[in-house]
Amino acid sequence: MTDQMLRRIAAEHGTPTYVYYLDKITARYREVSAAFPGASVHYAVKANGLGAVLSHLRQLGAGAEALTLGELERALRAGFEPSRIVLGGPGHTDALAQRAVAAGVTLVSLDSRGAWDVWKDVDAPHTRFVVRLNPAFDPRTHEHLATAAAHSKFGVPHYEAVAIAEEIAASERLAGFHVHAGSMIDDPTVAELIVAALEPLYQRFSGLEVVDVGGGYAVPDAPLTQFAAPLRAFAARQKVRLIIEPGRFLVAEAGVLLSRVLHVKTGGAVDHVIADAGMADLLRPALYGAKHPIRIVAGASEAGDGVGALPAAAAATVD
Repeated sequence: MTDQMLRRIAAEHGTPTYVYYLDKITARYREVSAAFPGASVHYAVKANGLGAVLSHLRQLGAGAEALTLGELERALRAGFEPSRIVLGGPGHTDALAQRAVAAGVTLVSLDSRGAWDVWKDVDAPHTRFVVRLNPAFDPRTHEHLATAAAHSKFGVPHYEAVAIAEEIAASERLAGFHVHAGSMIDDPTVAELIVAALEPLYQRFSGLEVVDVGGGYAVPDAPLTQFAAPLRAFAARQKVRLIIEPGRFLVAEAGVLLSRVLHVKTGGAVDHVIADAGMADLLRPALYGAKHPIRIVAGASEAGDGVGALPAAAAATVD
């Protein structure tokens, strides 16, 4: 996206505003598809639920992964076939289950015993389930992003995964298991840890159909091919369909938050540049200590209302 384009958007639409470049999403989707040939790619709607982004990914061939009633409705509104939506997340309710069944969603990831308690009495004979395992290993990322860690709220320990799976298998609706190691993972050996955690479960249960290994690939340079190799080999060995759920990797670099400098606070220990976009618009630096590059796209004289020679508009990548 050129500076000229961004200046025009700021002039026409004001700031702050988000701007997305769909060609970048296309390129990233093709990278993932090439690294995981034959896998079912389900975009994690939580990464960016904008309708235009969802519709674009659907047109590229992606399915969707929805965690909430709102995300499910967004995916359906964007045109995703219900059979191409995986319903996951820790917060399942009767209303969510009933809506998913009515819509025709057929694959659900159960994050807990409580989620199975919601679903087991729902009239959903065609719904298949995967049980999300908490593998209790270190995925080598920020502690707030380490969903595979033992202290994580996501998934259940091995013994509980077995117990829940046995109940589902008794109803002939067990499709497989699910592990999502974390986010911003850049160490390909984490894939081997995922396989080691899943292997005993696939040896114990027969007739499984899928394995869901989530997403979490680091931006911008995840070693996708190396990460994919052991996962693809596992799926082939078990004769199950591989499901992946990339989110941030597909969309993070496709957007900018276009903001304008309002004024500068000086005289203290640190000078502060005050912009018209704040933490509500770009949370991750405060939440995870993430670093986002800032690009000056217009000086005060070009934008028309800066402070002296300070930049009046800037772009920061968002995800």
